[in-house]
Amino acid sequence: MKDVEVIIEGKASRLRSLFNSGSSFTVMGYDRLRELFGEVEVRKLPEAIEAVLLNGQKMIIDGYLDAEIRIENYRIYDRIYLSKDVVKEVILKGERKLLPELIIGAPTLETWGLELDLKSGQIIRRGSFII
Repeated sequence: MKDVEVIIEGKASRLRSLFNSGSSFTVMGYDRLRELFGEVEVRKLPEAIEAVLLNGQKMIIDGYLDAEIRIENYRIYDRIYLSKDVVKEVILKGERKLLPELIIGAPTLETWGLELDLKSGQIIRRGSFII
């Protein structure tokens, strides 16, 4: 996990984030959104979609918002999808584990030409769309 800065409607917060190359989207929970950013404009999807979290939990994604995400020295603009089903923690093998506040999916990194180096944990620039 890596901390990133997220800015929504001029409000900034540092979020514990997971870069998930198996995820088709970037997602966070409504509860964390409200805790970290207060009241912000959320758009509803025309039709809710079902997805599965890392722990196998199913979730319904029914909203989204656009945000600025600062990953190390890189600034990107992307859509964050929202679900009421994202929890703060889970119990795995009898241990309580905190889940990330933001899951950054592969398309976000690919769109902006970024890649996570798994050995060093650093973000690598692979494209020319970085601001």
